[in-house]
Amino acid sequence: MPVTNPQRADRSKYILLSPRAAKALSAVALGALYLWFILKLLLTGEQPALQLVVSFAALVGFSSSIVVFLCSYSFVANAPVEDLDEREVQERNAAYLHAYGYAVMMLLIGLIGSDLIGKVFGNFNLSPAVIANFLNLAFFSCLIMPATILAWRDQDGKLSDIA
Repeated sequence: MPVTNPQRADRSKYILLSPRAAKALSAVALGALYLWFILKLLLTGEQPALQLVVSFAALVGFSSSIVVFLCSYSFVANAPVEDLDEREVQERNAAYLHAYGYAVMMLLIGLIGSDLIGKVFGNFNLSPAVIANFLNLAFFSCLIMPATILAWRDQDGKLSDIA
């Protein structure tokens, strides 16, 4: 059973984002990551305009997901039990359960989707580059998912407070 720590741990090393800012930034991060992956699949040959859009989506997606990972919601998601109160531990555990479900569904959809696309389009083969891009998408989206879920569930802004 976690013990409520009267002196909260130093959260000043994390980026303080309001719930609204964390929600918006996490939505931008996930949207840009998925946009990058989908557009990267469509990128064939020399298409400078599409290459520019793909590069911009990658830059926005990866950099904003790093900021989400460094925000105060990520502290709650990754802090030791001793540094959290009981409510924060319950919120964190629920967020990790949902993040685990997201990760499993993402990998299953990737596996089943590639198989279905391979059957519909007979000449479709997964290249190592496509697999690497999918793993990058999975890594970065799963990395920020607990903090994202905490931000979206935080109605009163208490999880992001810096003590």
